[in-house]
Amino acid sequence: MRGLSRRDFLAGAASGIAGVTALTTSNAAAGFSSRVHVIDLANGPYLDRKKIPIDLDGRNACTLHNEKFLETLAKGGIDTIFRYYSDQNNAGLNCKNITCRERDMLHAHGFSIAIVYQFDGRSANRYTGLRAAQDAAFCHERAKIIQQPDGSAIYIGVDQDTGANSDADVAEYFRVMNDALGERFKIGIYAAGARCRLIKEATYRRHGTGPEVKGLASYFWVPEAPAWSGTRDFMRSGDWTLYQNKTEVQRSAFARDMGQEVKLDTDFVNPRAGNTIGAFKSDNSIATYDQQRLEAIARKRYWVKPDRMELSERPDGPATKYMCIARMVHVLNSDEELARDNDWARVDIDEDGIEDGVCLRRHLAPLADMPQWGPVCTPMPP
Repeated sequence: MRGLSRRDFLAGAASGIAGVTALTTSNAAAGFSSRVHVIDLANGPYLDRKKIPIDLDGRNACTLHNEKFLETLAKGGIDTIFRYYSDQNNAGLNCKNITCRERDMLHAHGFSIAIVYQFDGRSANRYTGLRAAQDAAFCHERAKIIQQPDGSAIYIGVDQDTGANSDADVAEYFRVMNDALGERFKIGIYAAGARCRLIKEATYRRHGTGPEVKGLASYFWVPEAPAWSGTRDFMRSGDWTLYQNKTEVQRSAFARDMGQEVKLDTDFVNPRAGNTIGAFKSDNSIATYDQQRLEAIARKRYWVKPDRMELSERPDGPATKYMCIARMVHVLNSDEELARDNDWARVDIDEDGIEDGVCLRRHLAPLADMPQWGPVCTPMPP
C-alpha cells in the first residue's frame, strides 16, 4: 500500500473541526489569513435536499441542515455565502432558492448572505427589457419573502459568453432592472468580462427622465471561465469586484466527508474595489471587510502561465497533478519566503488552505497579469 501523501495526511487532519480551525491561522500576512472567505452555493446546505419541495418555500424538503458542513465553513474562515433567487429549483438543485428558514440558519451560524438571481441564464435571447420586468418582479417578491434589506445587492447571473444575446438587449435588460430594483437594491452582474465592461460603461437615465449616469451595476463578479470574451482584459483592468476562482470544488477539506455530495465555488474580493460586495448580516446591516485582509488574500493568488503546469509533492519530484493556463493557485509561501526568491512555490489548488504540491515559481503570474487562455489543456476534475 502506498504511504499517505502530505496532502492526504493534512486533509485527514482537517476533516475534524479542530483541524480546520488550525488552518485558518496559517499563511497569515500582517496578522491576516490569505484564505478565501466568500463562497457561492447553488444548492442549499441540507441533508434532505433529494426531496422535491412542493413550491419554492415548501417545508416538505430542504429543512434538515448539514450542521457539520456549516460548522466546517465557519471554522475555516468563511464568513459570506452567495445564495440564489430562481424562478424554479431547476437543474437538479432541489434547494436552489434561499428561503426564510435558510436565511435564519445561515445568520445563526454567523454568515453574511449575498444574493444572485439566476434562471435559464444560458438561453439565447434571454436578456431583454421585457424579460427584465418579469425578473425584477420576481426578485422583489423573493426579497420581500426573505426580508432582504434595502441597500444590499442583487446580482444578475448572465451565465454565458457573449454570443447568445446582443449587447443592446443586455444593456436594455439592465436599464429596466435598475428602474425596477435600483431604488432599493444595488445591482451586481455575474458575467464574462466583456459583459461586465458593457454594463460598466453603459449610460442610463432613471425612468428615462433623470440625469444621465454611467454604469448599470455597482458590483462586477467574474466567473472562472477564462475563455469567455473580455475576461482577461477586464481582470487586468482591475475594474472587477469579485472573482470566482474555483468552481464545483468537491475534494477540498470544505467538501469531503460531509455526509452528502458537496459542491461549492470559492470567490475573493478585489481590494481595489472597496470593502463590500453588498451582502447583508443578521442585523440587516451591509457586511464590510477589512482592507488588509482583502489585500492579504489577493497578494497570494497567482495565475498559471504555461499551457500546462505540473505539480509534485516535493521539489524535483515526479509530477502528481497538473493545472492549465489561466487557472489560479493559492500560494502558501510566506512573504519572507517569497522575498528570498525561492525557486519553488507551495500551492493550494482547491482553496482549503492545505498544500496540494509544489510548482516552479517561474510558472506563476501575479494577479494583475492574467495570461491569455488557450484551448491546449483539459483541466483536472475539481
